Amino acid sequence: DRGSVLPASRNRMSAGSAPCSTKVKRVFITGGTHGNEACGVVLAKHFIKTPQLFAGFSFEVSVLLTNVASIASNSRYVDEDMNRCFLQKDLSDPTRTSTLEARRAKELNDVLGPKGSADAADLIIDLHNTTADTGVALMMPPGDELSHAIASHLISLDPSVRVCNWNANQNDWPMLPSVGKHGMTFEVGAVPWGVMDGAVYQKTRRLVLASLQYVEAHNAALARQPPGPWLPTSVQVHAFVRAVDYPRDADGEIAGMIHPDFQGKDFEPLQRGDAAFLSVDGQTAIPFTPKPPPEEEAEAEQLYPFFINEAAYVEKKTAFMLARRFDRPVQAAQL
Repeated sequence: DRGSVLPASRNRMSAGSAPCSTKVKRVFITGGTHGNEACGVVLAKHFIKTPQLFAGFSFEVSVLLTNVASIASNSRYVDEDMNRCFLQKDLSDPTRTSTLEARRAKELNDVLGPKGSADAADLIIDLHNTTADTGVALMMPPGDELSHAIASHLISLDPSVRVCNWNANQNDWPMLPSVGKHGMTFEVGAVPWGVMDGAVYQKTRRLVLASLQYVEAHNAALARQPPGPWLPTSVQVHAFVRAVDYPRDADGEIAGMIHPDFQGKDFEPLQRGDAAFLSVDGQTAIPFTPKPPPEEEAEAEQLYPFFINEAAYVEKKTAFMLARRFDRPVQAAQL
């Protein structure tokens, strides 16, 4: 999620060195946090109707539709973005009930959480689509050992899977999966709002089920005496740096769009001077420029853009996000 520029060392502080010790008992798969992200909604409905897919696991799997009002209207949200309603301070604030999403977030916290408690779900997998060309991008907290281990397994099955860490400069995050002890967002694109893309749907379904297979192997490894075996490996992580706004004129109006040469280049290296935007006259390329000092030093490393031209982020004044890339150690269960 959005935040300030981070020093490189901060992004590496959460590098894993020990396997996750959580025995997974409760897993939630959620869809419809944004009601117009149709592949996630339809997949959640499919899972609800096919509970036999989850038979035989050593843990309980529950499937839940989250923002049911926005699903009904095929809209991202009704009053506000529900995937920004799950900060602990907001869930604990009895006066924060003015929007449909704020009220629904509290209801979901009662089911999935309570956030930060021993009763919270062990793992939440939240299904999303994006209009950006991210492919499968798994969004998760920097210190979440289980989610990174799941990601390492999914990457072994599909090397195109990407891992993105939420802002390491925060102690809490407003996204729905943060309610659980462990959690991740499945962002899959590019898919237009309200569209069910068959190839994206197939891939998401396959990888979600593979995630559950990994959780079963994780529980089996913990049950052994001694626990294990654990495979030392690593995952390539994209650690959030900052969001980049569109060019704007003196009136604050958008003065440029994503440049054609930049469109669809999610997770590809972005260099100073690369054409990032095209002016509204359709004639002038506007180059990417790192932030001025003192933040420029924090952007001295190679940066990688993602969520390029995500339609929902226009209102958040975000044309794309920037990340730095590094390899994160992981101790994974062996399947």
